[in-house]
Amino acid sequence: MENLRREHVPSGNFRAKKTTQIILQAFLGTCVGVALYDTIAQVGGIIHILLPEPPSTMVPEYPEKYASTGLPLFLDKLKKMGADVKNLKATVAGGALVGPVTYQDINLDIGGRSTEIVISILEKEKIEILETETGGFFTCTLELNMKTGTSAIKPAWHGKDCTDLNYSIPSKDEITEIIKKLQPIPQTALKILRMVQSEEYEIKAIADELSVDQVLSARTLRLCNSAMFSGRIEIETLNDAVILLGESILVQSIITAAVKSYYNQTGQTGYSLCKGGLFFHALGCAMTAEKIADTTKQVSPHKAYAAGLLHDIGKVVLDQYIAGVYPMFFRGINRDGSHSIDMEKQFFGATHCDTGAFLARKWNFPNSLIEVILFHHNPDKSMKHKKMVSIVYLADLLMSIFNTRLELENINAEHITTALNTIGLTMDELPGIIDSIPLKAFDSKRMLLSS
Repeated sequence: MENLRREHVPSGNFRAKKTTQIILQAFLGTCVGVALYDTIAQVGGIIHILLPEPPSTMVPEYPEKYASTGLPLFLDKLKKMGADVKNLKATVAGGALVGPVTYQDINLDIGGRSTEIVISILEKEKIEILETETGGFFTCTLELNMKTGTSAIKPAWHGKDCTDLNYSIPSKDEITEIIKKLQPIPQTALKILRMVQSEEYEIKAIADELSVDQVLSARTLRLCNSAMFSGRIEIETLNDAVILLGESILVQSIITAAVKSYYNQTGQTGYSLCKGGLFFHALGCAMTAEKIADTTKQVSPHKAYAAGLLHDIGKVVLDQYIAGVYPMFFRGINRDGSHSIDMEKQFFGATHCDTGAFLARKWNFPNSLIEVILFHHNPDKSMKHKKMVSIVYLADLLMSIFNTRLELENINAEHITTALNTIGLTMDELPGIIDSIPLKAFDSKRMLLSS
C-alpha cells in the first residue's frame, strides 16, 4: 500500500491544491473542517474554521479564521484553480463540545454556529454534502486524499495501538535523575525572568545580563526577527530590538527563546502531537493569557505571558517516560475521556503540575509562578495568586479546545465559572478572547527556523 505524505491544516487556515501525492489533514475539536474536491478539475482542499463570524464589522486581519468570511475565500480560491461549484463535493466535520459539558459550553455553542453558517453557504452555492459529522463530544480527524479526491472523518484515536503494555511506575529517584539529565532553562534567562516578575528592572540591566550569554543572545535575535514578533523589520542588535520593538517585546522574546530550547527536549511520541507541539501550545497559552490579563486588568500582562509560557514545564520531565505508555495514555484521554492529570497519576505516580512545581522551586521561581504551575488545572486550590492561576487556566482551556492536536491533554472544564468570576470576565467576552488566539504563534515552519 502506497504511503502518502500528510500535511496538517492548522486552525484558521485553508489549503487548496491540484491533485498531488499528499493527504490533507485537520484535527478538529470545537473547530469545524470542510473538505471540498472537484473530481473533474482535480482540485480540492480543506479549510479549518475557528469561529463563526468576526466579532465586529471591521474587515478581519485573518478572514480565513471565520466560517462567514473564510469559506467564501476558500471557494473563490478553488474556482480560480479551475474548480466548478457544480462538481464540488463537500465533507463537513467538527463543531464538538470538547471536555465535560456545562451550560456555558452550550450557551457559547461556537462549533454549532460555525456549522450552521458552513451548511448555509454550501446550500446557497448548491454544493452537494457527501458526509457530515458535527457536534457531539469527541475530537476527530478530517482527511482529504489529494490523489484520489476521497475524504474521511475518523475518531482522534483512530489507528492508535491500544494494546495494554507491561509498565512500572517510575520512582521519585528515577524522575530526579531525569531532571538532572535535562538541559535546564539558562541561568541568565531565569535571572531575567525573576527581574521581570518583580517589576523592578531597567532594560539596560536586562541587556547587560543577556550580553553575557552569547547563545541565548543569538536565539533572542532570531526570535525577534520571526513572524511572531516583527517579521518585517530586520533586527541586528539588542539595541535595535529595544528601539524598533520596545522593551516589553524584547523581554518576552528573551524568555520565549530560553523556554523554547527547554521544550525542544521533548519528542513526538509523547505529549507533543506534532513537531514542537508542546512549545507551540505553551506559546499560544502565553499570548492568550496576556490578552486575558490586558482585557481584565487584574494582573500584569507581562507576568501573565511568562506564566502561560511556563505552566507546562513539568511535561518535559514526564515526556521522557510517556513513550512507553503512549497507546494506553492516548486511549484513556481520547477514547475513555479520562483527564490527563488522572492518567499521569496512574502511570507516573506524579503529575506534570507536581513535577513542574518541583522544578520551579529548584530554579527559585517567584511564588506566583509556582502556584500557576501547580494549580493551573484546578485554580480553586490556588491561595494567594488565584487571579493569575485563573487566567492561565482559561488560556490553557481555550487553547486545548480551539487548537487541538498540538499536545496530548484533556482539561477539566468544571472550573470555568469560578475562573471567570475570579477575574471579572463574562461568557459574552470569551469569543473576543478566542478570536485573539494568535495564528502566527503556530506558523511552525518560521518558528522552527528561528530555533
